[in-house]
Amino acid sequence: MRRRELRDIIDMHDTLEEMGKDIVCQGTDRIQGIKVDISRMGNLLFQPSDLVHLREINLFSCKNLKKIPNLLGALNLETLDCEKCESLVELPSLARLTSLKTLRLRGCRSLKKFPEIPNNFDELDLSETGIKEVSDFIERLDRLQRLTLTNSTVKDVSSNISKLKSLSFLNLIGCPILKFPTLDVRLPSLRFKSLKYMHMDRCKSLKLLSELPPYLLDLNVHDCRSLEKVSFADQNLYQFDYLDADDTCFTMLFCNCFKLNQESINNIEANAMLKIGSLAKKWAARYDRQSNPDGAPRLICYFPGNKISANMFKCQSMNSSLSLKIAPNGDSGSRFLVFAICLVADPTHCLALHLGGCICEYQLTTAGGGNGGGGCENFRSEISLLSFFKRVKYMDYHVFILSSIDMVIEDKNYEEASFKFYIRPLGLGRGGEEYIKVERCGVHVFYVDKKSDSDATEKRVAGNKRSFSHDGEEGDGGLKRLK
Repeated sequence: MRRRELRDIIDMHDTLEEMGKDIVCQGTDRIQGIKVDISRMGNLLFQPSDLVHLREINLFSCKNLKKIPNLLGALNLETLDCEKCESLVELPSLARLTSLKTLRLRGCRSLKKFPEIPNNFDELDLSETGIKEVSDFIERLDRLQRLTLTNSTVKDVSSNISKLKSLSFLNLIGCPILKFPTLDVRLPSLRFKSLKYMHMDRCKSLKLLSELPPYLLDLNVHDCRSLEKVSFADQNLYQFDYLDADDTCFTMLFCNCFKLNQESINNIEANAMLKIGSLAKKWAARYDRQSNPDGAPRLICYFPGNKISANMFKCQSMNSSLSLKIAPNGDSGSRFLVFAICLVADPTHCLALHLGGCICEYQLTTAGGGNGGGGCENFRSEISLLSFFKRVKYMDYHVFILSSIDMVIEDKNYEEASFKFYIRPLGLGRGGEEYIKVERCGVHVFYVDKKSDSDATEKRVAGNKRSFSHDGEEGDGGLKRLK
């Protein structure tokens, strides 16, 4: 038997299994932790009185362990590590173990039931377990901030999950879930109030994402090949002022979701433009700050398709370049121009499985500044895509909606803007890799008054709010001012 640096933890090996159990049963307050390496053992037998002083039980990779006995006596237990206990089929109720802070169940593939745990967890990782349902019990965990179920067998998620006031990160990657639970629309503004990160890549059976909170920071739905419908809760019931201009990257990623219907695509486009409209004001307010090009605040949205919305992007071109007229400023005072762009490209044959970024070269012209006159200014912006560490193989054409703080320009009475776009693969210049061809492009201009954005309101140059509606009704789709 050997002792670790932590004096009161005993490390039990196979040859000392029986001796270790005898020591535990003595109930001494000298024993504060047990690490069990007993790959042949199928069950543990404890008496409640044996466990009072335990702080840690480590059963890591006990592959034959099927059941853990009642732990009600372990009132001081802080850590229970059952990671990779592949045969574990049942956990006792842990709800009364109020000292428990860490529970590791990753890789418990035989565990079918969502664990009953005390309401003091801020993070729970149930990845690679056999759990099939996130039960109604979840609403009791109102301190939970992160829930990870990667590659588990979850098919159903209780709608009670929307009541978690602290949940900010939800990971259901690779789960056989069919639909995400609909929000309780009676008080939608209180549902998922803190949720910012939602990852559902490779959910092959997922068909419906309904009433999503419209202010998600990171929505990642790569390779959900069965996904047909996506909708967002009524944005009029939410405040987009929560959006933080210092957040590095806002994403809405629907790569290879080929079954999305047109209404869902309209909803995704509308939500992306709502976010850009809100961010435009905040980016303009911090115009003079310097940003790292790879870490510059930006919004990135993409989904399968080869068409650009005429509602969202009035100015379009059937190639990689376009020109547009800037709306006159009149007597409205100083303002900023914020450009949102939309590109159509087919990255299918990209040798790298990462896209490096979108390059935008543009020229702004003042009155009389054409034909080589002195009223032209040239700009170059690159919207980095390097924050996505997941390797993605694009299949067929995709539509990209993009904007960045780097595309905020102080207006100097410009009258015209000309753009040229490129998409750079990560491996550009190596192995014959070239720029990915931009087949179509579109630009939308937001006009932001040069003043504090604290009382900002959004106004249209013409038309009404219909171009941002969920039903896809036609609006003006053109230029607009943000005050």
